This record gives sequence, structure tokens and C-alpha cells, in this order.
Amino acid sequence: MSRPGVPAPCVLVSGLLRSPSVSPEKLLPELEEQFGPVRASSGEEPFAQSRYYDGEMGSGLLRSFLAFEGVRDPGGLVRLKLAANALEEAWAGPRGREVNFDPGLLNLTQVVLASGKPAAHRAYLGQGIYAEVELVFERGSFRPLPWTYPDYREPRALAFFNEVRDGHKRRLRSAAASFSNVQRTTSNGQTP
Repeated sequence: MSRPGVPAPCVLVSGLLRSPSVSPEKLLPELEEQFGPVRASSGEEPFAQSRYYDGEMGSGLLRSFLAFEGVRDPGGLVRLKLAANALEEAWAGPRGREVNFDPGLLNLTQVVLASGKPAAHRAYLGQGIYAEVELVFERGSFRPLPWTYPDYREPRALAFFNEVRDGHKRRLRSAAASFSNVQRTTSNGQTP
């Protein structure tokens, strides 16, 4: 019998797609107010992998990937996606969305994205939200899966997520070492 355990803490990551009409100087503070400070950004590049969003968001879209400060409980993915949906609605224009903010969670083994669309490879979490494993970590790098979005397959995206993972791993090790030192101090009353 398996026994439920505490899941490993995750980093909130996101794909951000924005219309050129949306000012990043106005959008970023709102993102940080809602989700916390941005720890890392891939920088923006033109989004050329698909024309899927053109009808709603227009052309000339810009893609970036973000990682936010702190760690998150993976059980909070539904709440994060609902907050992202509300943010997208707040930034909507006459044709529809002008910002596409796709939250996900990165741990040492995977990047999981939230979606409002069902598919055979997505698990339902509740409140209309599904989880999709987008990337898996193996042989020293994140790797795409058959259904991974084209822009998440790009070398720059994989490099970004690998860099975020490396930083997350260092912080987890540092926190574990600090906790171990506190445990030793508490048990014998002396500082190690």
C-alpha cells in the first residue's frame, strides 16, 4: 500500500504571450502583485511557432518564460490557473485576450502546466482545470514529450527551464543543510 507523503516544493513558472499593444512596464507589476516577484525571465522573442492566437490576440506576438520567487505546493495549481484566467480577462481587449499567461510548476523531475482544455494526456484536477506534464527531466536535461507545445521544445525554452531547475536544486540543498544545522543545534544545544 502506498502512503501519501508531502510533495516536493515547486517553482511557479509560466509561459507569457503578449500582444505588442500591452506594455510590459504595466503588465509586470500586476503579475508580481498576483504571483510574487519574478526571479528569472527568458527575455522576449517573437512568437513564430503557431498562428493559433492571431485571430484573438493579433499578430506580432511576443513570447517569454518566467520563474517566480519562492516555492509552491503543487496542490495549488488549480488556484494559480484560475488567478491567471482572471488576469487574462482583466487585460482583454475588444477582440479577446491580449495576454496569455500559462502557469505551471517546475520540480526536479518535470514541468507541469495547467490548462482549461481536456485532452487524453491531461489529468483533471478540479474546477475545470487539467494538468499536463510538459517536460520531463532525464539524462541531465528537460526533454519534451509527444504533446509538448512547439515553443516549449525550443532550445532556449529548455535552457531556461534547466537553469531554473539548477537554481531550485541549489536552494533546496541549501535549505536542507540549514535545517540539518538547526536540528543538530536543537538536539545538543550547541551550534555546529
